[in-house]
Parts: sequence; structure tokens; C-alpha cells
Amino acid sequence: MTIKSRTSFDIEKFNKMIGEYAEQGYPLDLPTVTGYDDFVHKYPPLSKKALMQVSDTLIDAGKLKHCYVISTSGTTSAPLVLASRIFQRVTEDSYPYQVRGFMAEHVFCAEDTVVNLLTAGCLGYNYEGMCRMLEPIGSTVLPVGRPDVMNNMPSLLATMKRFNANVLVGSPTGIIQVAQAAEQLDVDLAITKIVFVGEAFHLGKREFIQRLWPKAQFHSLYGATELGFAAVNTPAMAPHQHLILSDWFFMEQTDSGELLVTDLKAPVVPIIRYRIGDVGELTLSEDNQYYLKIGQRVAEEFSLGGHRISLTLIEQALVAAKVPSEAFQVRLSTTDAGKDSVTVLVDVEPSVIDDAWGVRLQEQLLLIPKLKEAVTRGVAVIKWANNADFSYNPRGKLNRLLDHRNQLSVVG
Repeated sequence: MTIKSRTSFDIEKFNKMIGEYAEQGYPLDLPTVTGYDDFVHKYPPLSKKALMQVSDTLIDAGKLKHCYVISTSGTTSAPLVLASRIFQRVTEDSYPYQVRGFMAEHVFCAEDTVVNLLTAGCLGYNYEGMCRMLEPIGSTVLPVGRPDVMNNMPSLLATMKRFNANVLVGSPTGIIQVAQAAEQLDVDLAITKIVFVGEAFHLGKREFIQRLWPKAQFHSLYGATELGFAAVNTPAMAPHQHLILSDWFFMEQTDSGELLVTDLKAPVVPIIRYRIGDVGELTLSEDNQYYLKIGQRVAEEFSLGGHRISLTLIEQALVAAKVPSEAFQVRLSTTDAGKDSVTVLVDVEPSVIDDAWGVRLQEQLLLIPKLKEAVTRGVAVIKWANNADFSYNPRGKLNRLLDHRNQLSVVG
């Protein structure tokens, strides 16, 4: 593996963190380092499976106590259990203090009334962490969570209007849900900021927001359950370029574009050179700030007819068919005849799909050799559907690949 680029490596901060783990008697081999090359030599890239093993070791050793337990959702793979104590040691030199200042500088202000639509629960702290960060900034906070849980959208929108809510924070799905309700119920909200997390806010959705709230500007927060908030994009920055909190997160980009992340805020479970699962590009600006341009997920592929097929090939087929490719989903299931059913769901309205559209898409999909082979052999069928059939996980994220072949068959 070759490292193409990286942010600045803080040897002193890293070694201090390693020393704290040693003082706590961690049953792990965590040596200090003399420099970046020594760091690379002593710490090979860490997979999610390996991080799970680290977590299990610490749980069994009784090290995950007096902490805030968090976990990935487990919707696409086994859940990864982690923990945090960042709110137990809040000083001017700590991550929660500095991330609050970072957000106050780039995203929020005391005059904002912020509707927090992030998902509570799922053993995550994005929702609670956002509330804790906004209150000391001085913003007015409306801690809504998932709007459908309240089950009274007219009352919710009336409260938002009464408090002059101007900021929505959440996944694109949750934000769109509120926007659609506001349009249907004819509630005029003065929204000026959209702050989204979890996935891209695709152009079609942005256009809907801009029609409804012309003054709304988009801010993107990049992070993960494992890390918390790590980077931000604002309208003042170049599109898709996220300013990294490089004092707290060391990032490396491999020659294939894969991101490795080291968490320097001393998490309870050490996260060192972790394969976060994203492709990205690291750049250094003229003012010595590090930026991250986020790509797709790493190694998104599925098995079909004994072969592996990359989602990149599906994406290229969509582009060639002149079909929107920024948001799509591949759903795998099994027909009652035992065939693999490959359904490609694309970000278009139902009215767009007609016979000619379907023929054009099928022609491009069948140019993928391994997919064509499976169809020709009679072991697979290709279908397509519109964005009304998109499936989102409990946190409102559109996973690009859903494999339901271990479930009940479908007709076809």
C-alpha cells in the first residue's frame, strides 16, 4: 500500500495518547513512535473486523466502564461497539470545547434557532452531541429527533414557526420530510441554513429545498459513529471540500483513494489508521488548512453467478444511459424460481420511466460482462425502479447496496 497524501502528523499528541492507554493498563500492544515512518511501520491499517476485536478485548478486560457506550447501526454488517468519555474532560484544549468553537466559527451562531432532526438512539450520540454543542454556542435548540415519532406534524411545524426556526440539522431524508410537510400544510418557515450529515444532499433534493426556501444555504458535516464530527463544508468553501479538524483527526489517502483515519482525541477504544470505508482526496490549501473531498464507499460490490460486480460499473452504466447517477440503490433478492433478482433503483420520478427509458438502461447494464453472463445463463434477472422505492436505514441513510437474498423469495 502506498500513501498518496496525508495531513500533518502530530507525534507529540499521538505519543501522549498512547501513554494514557498504557497508564490505564490496556491489554494491547500500543508502542510510541519516533516519527511518521515509524508510525507506519508499527501500525498497519486497521480493518473494521480488527477494530471489533480490539473492542471485544477491552470489553472483556473491563475497560469499557464509566463511559458512554456507542455502536454502529449493524444494518450492513455486524455492529461495532465503541465508547466515549469526551464530555468527562472538557477543557479549553479538549475536542468538545474546540469542536464547539469550530462549529460556531463556520456553521452556527447564537441567533440561530436550530431544529435537531438527527436520530436519537441506535447507540449513537450524534443527536445528543449536537444538542450539547449547540446550547453553549447560545443557539435556541428544538430537539425534535425523527419528526414522525412525534406523530403530529401540524403541531411540530407550528412550534417551529412560532420560534422562528431558521436551521434544520439532520440527514437529507429527515430534512426533506419536514420540507414536504411544510409545503403540503402550507406552513411558511424562514429556513436559511440546511446542515446535513450521513450522506450527500443530491441535486434533485437541493432544488426542491431551494424552491421552497430560496434563502437556504447548505452546510455538510462529515463524520462517522466511530469518530464523531471530523470535517465541515460551508457555502464559503469550494463545493464538496470539507475542512478537516486536523488537530484531532490524522488522515491518510492511499494510492487507491482509500482513507485511513487516526482519532487523536483519545477515544476509549483506540482508532489508529482505521479503514473508515470511504474514498476521498486530501489537499492542503494555500493557508495551510487541510481539506477532504469525499468520494464513494470502498469496495462496494456484490456477488452474482460466481463473480464480483462493482457498483462503480453500475454507476457508469447509469451515466452512459443518461440516467441520474448521484443517488442510486442496487437491491438483490431471489425470485421464486431461484434466480438472483438485481433491481437498480434510480433517482427519478415514476413519470420519467417509460419503455424507451427502460430499454436504454437495460442496454447499458448488459454491457457489464459479468452481469450479462448471469442473465444469459438464466440465473439472474434485471429490474429497475424509481426513487419512490428507495429504502433508507433507521438513521435516514441511503445505502447503495441491499442484499436480501437470504430472505424470502419474490415473484418473478
